[in-house]
Amino acid sequence: MLLYEKNYQLRVSDFDYSDNLRPNAILDMFQSVASEHASKLNIGYTDLLKKDSVWVLLRMRYDVVKRVNFGTENVIVKTWPHKAGRVDYDRDYCIESLDGERLVKASSKWCVINMQTRRIAVGNAVYPEGEHYGEIIYQEGLKKLPDFAVEDAEVFKGYAGHSCLDHNGHVNNVKYNDFILDALKLEKEECIKSFEINYINEMQVGEFTLYVKKEGNKRLIRGFSNEKESFRAVVELF
Repeated sequence: MLLYEKNYQLRVSDFDYSDNLRPNAILDMFQSVASEHASKLNIGYTDLLKKDSVWVLLRMRYDVVKRVNFGTENVIVKTWPHKAGRVDYDRDYCIESLDGERLVKASSKWCVINMQTRRIAVGNAVYPEGEHYGEIIYQEGLKKLPDFAVEDAEVFKGYAGHSCLDHNGHVNNVKYNDFILDALKLEKEECIKSFEINYINEMQVGEFTLYVKKEGNKRLIRGFSNEKESFRAVVELF
């Protein structure tokens, strides 16, 4: 069964000033277990690098099912891949309490890029063997997030430094969430129910601009750097 799980010990730094589990802590746990599982399946970073290829995250979404209370010491993080699509790979996740109660559910969409040609490999180019775990977190899948006009949106400007880079030489996926939170400036009583992001063009070191539009309890975000749209995101609040 292509299912991987790991016990995580939560740290004080994993919680924000409202005692909610930080979005970057959630995304970092998912990124870590996905990387570990891929390595165990011989399709990890170093395995693909031998083929001049690399994993690229296209889309990510998570929903908080039950808020993780400050003081929670340990959680179980699970992940499992689905059967390959034509040019993409879906991988799901969840965070559970030690007694099996689901706290967070999530899904991601990936592709494999050849580093020399910069072309996307077909879906069966990287295919884990074994029986796939049957649960699908979002039956509708992860769709492309909508565009919106930026003329009447709130504007936030920032700078991505070298500390934001990962071993692929671009801003790490988790860092985008920090940029978004800085732009949203959430009040102490506000907390995130759902977070979804589409990665469009990689961010490098330099200045960036975020545009934020409010729609009820949702916040629509578009991010730009180097005169290109880098990502779109939707954050829903409780």
